[in-house]
Amino acid sequence: MMKKKHSFFRKLKNKNGFDITFCDFGAVISSVKIPVSDTEKADVVLGFDQLEDYQESFTLSSQPFFGAVVGPHAGRVEFGRYRNGNKEVQLEQNAGMHHLHGGSINLSNQFWNLVFESEETLIYDMLINDNKTKITVEYFLDEENTLHTTLTAITEEDILINLTQHSYFNLEGHDGDVTNLKMKVFASEILEKNKYLLPTGVFLKTENTAMDFSDFKNCPAAIDTSFVLNNGECAAILKNEKNNWVMEVRTNQPSVHIYIGAQCDPLIGKENTVYHKSSGICFEAQNFPDSPNHKNFKNGILKAGETYRNEIAFAFRKTI
Repeated sequence: MMKKKHSFFRKLKNKNGFDITFCDFGAVISSVKIPVSDTEKADVVLGFDQLEDYQESFTLSSQPFFGAVVGPHAGRVEFGRYRNGNKEVQLEQNAGMHHLHGGSINLSNQFWNLVFESEETLIYDMLINDNKTKITVEYFLDEENTLHTTLTAITEEDILINLTQHSYFNLEGHDGDVTNLKMKVFASEILEKNKYLLPTGVFLKTENTAMDFSDFKNCPAAIDTSFVLNNGECAAILKNEKNNWVMEVRTNQPSVHIYIGAQCDPLIGKENTVYHKSSGICFEAQNFPDSPNHKNFKNGILKAGETYRNEIAFAFRKTI
């Protein structure tokens, strides 16, 4: 008898026609297909058709991290260095002199263990830090068209943790251009950054600046900015006025890092689509990057015996 070929792709769906595909490599959200008519669905995240393409994307000089869970520390750490009490910790310097997205071996370029699978829920986990830290991601698709993403970490040894989800969304479809979409961000401040894209520790007001998205306006062609969220779980809203689809991003985190401008020219994605710099937008809900090096930031060091929990929801709805 021929052995069944192992599939690294899994699917969640609901009664409303939502169809979401995941990959065990990177715990990736590979596709999000939403019904745009009685007979047609649009795939609203960027990605690849094959496992090998996800793996090969990490050999690129600028890695897109399509759809992946990012960590152990998303974002940059200055010189890859921080202090935990009297102890100095040195991380890999994989972005020039600095640390980025967990280093060269990270949560995004490894296979995750599948813990549980049903029609509406997927749970993955991974042991890191010499098996002293366990990272878990749970994806749950409800009947209200919301994809709930819960990222948790427990540890036996202090570790710097800042997890996020790195999907590139486009409500036109993954072959569209996000500059045709509008967004609103529930933030009145952003983190100032230096030329190395590291936070300085200064909070800048967004009012009357290019970063003021307190009301809907077109997505920019490029952005790489951490927004300091107002009190409340809603972080941002993305909308397509042509097909009336809206995506609301909710989180329990203090910041959402918004990113457009992936260095993916030329990069062939799903269905032989040529992705360009404004193909998708990331809403990376997370703690402030480089947190231990700024006294006015919530420190991201997870202590032994504590639990880290990042709740992110991508809620889709159609406006009338």
